[in-house]
Amino acid sequence: MIKIRTALISVFDKTGVLDLAKNLAKNEVQIISSGGTAKYLKENNIKVTEVSEYTGFNEIFDGRVKTLHPKIHAGILARGKSDESELKKIGARKIDLVVANLYPFADEVADEESTEKSIIEKIDIGGPAMIRAAAKNYKYTVVVTHPQQYQQLSFDEISEKESKELAADAFDLTCSYDLAVSTWFLNNSMGHTSIKLRYGENPHQDGFLHVGEDAPIDFLNPLQGKEISYNNVSDSLAAWACVQEFNEPSVCIVKHTNPCGVASSKDILESYKKAFQTDPTSAFGGVIACNNEIDKKTANYMINNQFIEVLVAPSYTKEAIEILQSKPNIRVLRSNHNEIDIFENRIVNGIGLVQSSDTEDFSSMEFKNVTKISPTPEQLDDLIFAMKVAKHAKSNAIVLAKNKMTLGVGVGQMSRVISTKIAFLKAEEEGLNVKGCVLASDAFFPFRDNIDFAASKGVSHIIQPGGSVKDEEVIKAADENNLSMTFTGFRHFKH
Repeated sequence: MIKIRTALISVFDKTGVLDLAKNLAKNEVQIISSGGTAKYLKENNIKVTEVSEYTGFNEIFDGRVKTLHPKIHAGILARGKSDESELKKIGARKIDLVVANLYPFADEVADEESTEKSIIEKIDIGGPAMIRAAAKNYKYTVVVTHPQQYQQLSFDEISEKESKELAADAFDLTCSYDLAVSTWFLNNSMGHTSIKLRYGENPHQDGFLHVGEDAPIDFLNPLQGKEISYNNVSDSLAAWACVQEFNEPSVCIVKHTNPCGVASSKDILESYKKAFQTDPTSAFGGVIACNNEIDKKTANYMINNQFIEVLVAPSYTKEAIEILQSKPNIRVLRSNHNEIDIFENRIVNGIGLVQSSDTEDFSSMEFKNVTKISPTPEQLDDLIFAMKVAKHAKSNAIVLAKNKMTLGVGVGQMSRVISTKIAFLKAEEEGLNVKGCVLASDAFFPFRDNIDFAASKGVSHIIQPGGSVKDEEVIKAADENNLSMTFTGFRHFKH
């Protein structure tokens, strides 16, 4: 158990700290504090020993150096009786409780009026050092980093278990903080530009956009349209990535980062018509990406056919731009000829996930026919087309296609058979003929139920990665239903 006799308080966010200090004072805890925190507590009649008074060392460099002193860190890191005599030699007290939070670095970065100098000054040095020291020494020192934790504190004794849990929260804070700082340095050194968005996925969330020199879409210089939103960016990147899979003139319409209609044809207008036909309902308010130039005829047809949030293409004719200007709210963006990044990352709650991007080349894959019936070259082209779309749909993903046009897309379900049913439901709702179509699955089929259901609906050819312990059962089901089945050997999960 840890008895609180001396507490060090150094916080930027002073929410709840006055009540905490009053409770500490009532329990005869000596309070050491610095800078603005010490001033705030003194103004509210709390007895405080300032850090400079305690250490005998005045703050220097406009407060850059104040808590970085042996008497402070020795007090935090001392291990009970084993370090007691050495602590006395330097005239230091054991610090049993550290209450600290950090400079608002992310807020400073987000401020449009901030400068590099002001951002750098918001990189906290002393705070993380004290927090990490106290968390490391959790058996002897308690660390509190969030105002909501103040209410949990016992002013009698704190168990080692509780102290360890608080230490874990402290390391989570410093990890997230360091990640934000390193991201800013990386973006800055690589010529990235950061802007604050109206909000994130929802109005109550903050949103920020970091754009590097190698960005695939020029978000910073839109040709026209309303301010870009967080969701617009996500959908645009998803649509762009999908349409890059195809060499022929192709169009991908995306809703909530999932392709709801994709097609390849002789020209962009024909591809758009086919892509829209897949799911006109979902396409409303969608994001459209094209891999070829948009001309006057295509632009005119698009804006008269549906409500568009974002339109992305590598180029536009002058006449197309003039047509699009009649709908000034449409965000019109140019895509670049940059390749997909070889790595992708995701940061959530201080955890960073990094992986190589799914850039497997379909042209070099060895497609293995595993059934008695084989697809023709044209049917294999449709199978590959469908699998390229499935690669960009959320798992479990099922794509129905024919003549390089999606007929139905089932995504994001916990059960693959439900995704299959949704794909057919979508096709039926739009009156699309699925007889003789192909079906692509982003991962293997664990049971034959999907095969039997797909066959009953009119599917003739299936492509999937293979690799299930039930492969033989699934292949048998395909043979019994007179279907062809092609294995790729590559799974394309997208979460």
